[in-house]
Amino acid sequence: MHDRHKERRNFRRAKARRRQTVTWLVLLIVLAAGVGWALAGPRLSSDTPSEAEQQVADDIALETVNVTFPEGLRREDMADIVAEQTSIPAEDYLAATAPGPRGRALAKTKEPTSLEGYLFPATYEVNKLTTAEDLVQRQLDAFEVNSAGLDYSYATERNLTPHEVLSIAAMVEREVQLPEEREIVAGVIYNRLRNGMLLGIDATVQYAAGEWKSEITAADLQSDSPYNTRKFFGLPPGPIASPGIASIVAAARPQEHDFLYYVAKSDGSGAHSFARTEAEFQEQVAEFRANSG
Repeated sequence: MHDRHKERRNFRRAKARRRQTVTWLVLLIVLAAGVGWALAGPRLSSDTPSEAEQQVADDIALETVNVTFPEGLRREDMADIVAEQTSIPAEDYLAATAPGPRGRALAKTKEPTSLEGYLFPATYEVNKLTTAEDLVQRQLDAFEVNSAGLDYSYATERNLTPHEVLSIAAMVEREVQLPEEREIVAGVIYNRLRNGMLLGIDATVQYAAGEWKSEITAADLQSDSPYNTRKFFGLPPGPIASPGIASIVAAARPQEHDFLYYVAKSDGSGAHSFARTEAEFQEQVAEFRANSG
């Protein structure tokens, strides 16, 4: 008897413990469901996304376009590339790079100044949400990053500002095809400035004409544009294009030599012949004309 009573008591206790365990499990399940609901937030009655949600999903999945700006382009050239390859209108890009406070701040001048020269040539990812302002700011940021730490001491000693160095760099970019000639041509420009000579850079005449022309006309040479370095002494008012970092480095620290002239060789190599005197230069010009006729 005693053993049977003991067995009954043990059975009742075990049953009570089982009921208690079940109760705790139910409570834990309810609590877990509540936490899950709180973390997930309220559910919509329909599984179909709203128009706003679908737009967000579409924007996240936007396909980007790689837009590449080669070295030596004007603002107008870049605007054409942007309009051809993206949904950004050329007019918006030109407006975002037009003369204004940012240009004056970069050039450190009070004169109306565009962003010409500071629109760093590189490849940028663009999608339909990218605005002209977005793209331009990224180009300006890239210019700042790539030119950070550049040594302007050589130019500063010759009373040239970083903005004027950029103007020289743009001329070098447009005039030079062979990398090894960048510092030489930059040195020619420095020498002509030092001697008070006309720079006579064809690329600046083309810029004044508003297009990169294969041949310069007599009318182009008579242009009253301050960018016409065949007619006006000194540097042009600003860069004629956006140069790459190699040309900027060459313009900041040119090669020291006594060349004052250069003319393209007629062999199609893109190389130049360099001269120290007017007579030597005229001989080279005559040779070029004879061989390219």
